Amino acid sequence: MKAPTRRVASVLVMTAAVGLIATMAIPAYAFSVDGAFDPVTSSSLTESQSLASDQQQGPMVVARDNYEAPSQAELQAQQAAEAAAAAAAAQAAALKLSSNSAVTANAYPSVVPPEVQALAQQLMDAVASGKLVGSHPDHIKEIQYLANGQVVPNCGVDYRVLQTIKVAVDNFGKVGVSDINRLCTGQVEGAGSISPHNRNGGGHAVDFYILNGHSLTGGDSDSMKLLRVLDPLVPPNSDVGQSECRASGSGFVNLSEFNDSCTHLHIDFITARGASLLPES
Repeated sequence: MKAPTRRVASVLVMTAAVGLIATMAIPAYAFSVDGAFDPVTSSSLTESQSLASDQQQGPMVVARDNYEAPSQAELQAQQAAEAAAAAAAAQAAALKLSSNSAVTANAYPSVVPPEVQALAQQLMDAVASGKLVGSHPDHIKEIQYLANGQVVPNCGVDYRVLQTIKVAVDNFGKVGVSDINRLCTGQVEGAGSISPHNRNGGGHAVDFYILNGHSLTGGDSDSMKLLRVLDPLVPPNSDVGQSECRASGSGFVNLSEFNDSCTHLHIDFITARGASLLPES
């Protein structure tokens, strides 16, 4: 090859090389503009989205019920109460005895025993002060006879009834007695002649119609207070009415419950196993 030809070939090669280099540099230049690699900032990415609606929207309310799980202390207290009620019921069942062994089958004595007269006199003092009242017909006179040392036919009062009235007077501001010995007043009501108000000479039951000056249902708070005080004091197989007026499972030990009207509080000793109440502590 001649020299001029070689020079032309060299120029062509150099020209092609320069063109190739320029072509490869074009993409790099396209992505190296100012700010091309700066972090992207956009309000559309940083602002929270909102939803447009034709209707006015209120705040969302999440419905929840009011249930709260009981605490460990509440669960333990409930279990203890249930255990105590079960133990009391078991003890009460063990104390249920036949009425054939009741003390009240004997007739009243021909004279008023000194302890009976002394207790009746204390109750008449409560009558004088207004703490103990009667109703109609008034059975307070039966207590008055005993306080005077009088034995009046068909007007005897079970000593345990007198003691029960005294417990009520000691624990409440005003006590009302509506019924004791129906033979003394000529009453025949409810269970009739088989009622402990009439049976075995009468006077083996007492009906309270007032405690702390208000009427009773047998299940009200003051009725329950009196029963709670009496239960450990009365002999086994003592009876109390108004069972349907109270919550079931009252847990009494010595008091046996039966159905009666919710207008008073009935307590009787017609089948009780003991001649006297224990003294109050």
